[in-house]
Amino acid sequence: MIGTVAAAVVAAAAVVDGVRRHDEPLAAAATTAEDDIGRSDAAALLGALGARGELVLYDAGCDEHRLLLPSLAQRTINDCRRGVESPDGALIARCVDAGVDVQRTAGGEVRRLPGCAPAWRPDGTLTMAFGDEVVTYRPCAGQAQCPETLIGRAQLERAARRHPTVPDRPARLRALVDGIAWLSDTRAAVTISIRLGGRFEGLGPLGATAFFDGGQLEPVTPYFRLTGGRLTASPRGSYITQTPDVILRPDGSQLSLPQHLSGARDFAWSPDERLLALATPFAVTIVDVVSLERYDRTGGGLRSVTLPLSQSAARVAWR
Repeated sequence: MIGTVAAAVVAAAAVVDGVRRHDEPLAAAATTAEDDIGRSDAAALLGALGARGELVLYDAGCDEHRLLLPSLAQRTINDCRRGVESPDGALIARCVDAGVDVQRTAGGEVRRLPGCAPAWRPDGTLTMAFGDEVVTYRPCAGQAQCPETLIGRAQLERAARRHPTVPDRPARLRALVDGIAWLSDTRAAVTISIRLGGRFEGLGPLGATAFFDGGQLEPVTPYFRLTGGRLTASPRGSYITQTPDVILRPDGSQLSLPQHLSGARDFAWSPDERLLALATPFAVTIVDVVSLERYDRTGGGLRSVTLPLSQSAARVAWR
């Protein structure tokens, strides 16, 4: 369990790569378990990266293990209400049985809405996929909530037709919304699964991540790959991440990850976007984003701190 995880980190089982540059020789830079680096050493290295805030590790059960950065002081909370938090932290939305349950963080269900793939805009508006569109819900007659289209079916299908494998004029095409991430109150990245009908039905599976502004498809080239992973935006909308290994800039270009970080189960950004935490199957690694951009250009110069855990984290968040 990650209770052992956090205890292992806090009690001194942390293995840190010494904020090393990954283009340095391993013999000179790598730190091994035998070096017995403890909490104070790990905290010093995290402090050197400027890591602040609280890193939350979620295990496969209901426990949240919260590590204060850079000290790594920890506390554990038992809470089974997993989902997507609103920007102010007051509400949680999650997809359950083809519907979105909205609950207060403090407890108590607020409402249930048709759809799935919930995502919050920065202004606190809850959006989701419903009827092959991206919608939000507004009050209408009586106590009802009525869907309002934010990104329509036609625009999503336009994005699907840009896929290089999709024929010029397929008889039938559907673009199913798998994930939504808002970079601003008007601009969103949407991951779609492409379904072809007729004689092209055997093509696939096909996927794309496309960018929309004001409900209209942008000229930015979509990212054509179906990962099935979770799509999220960084706090200031500078990047899009999708597990296990996709980081996109707002212009659609991909930011490369080193091979040892390419199997992420989850990503979490520091509030100021200077640092990125990656939960891999064996560790949580915190990476300096400026050095990651440099690594993308040169293949070296990555600055990171790795905290190996006695059991892996299923999800990670940064507050």
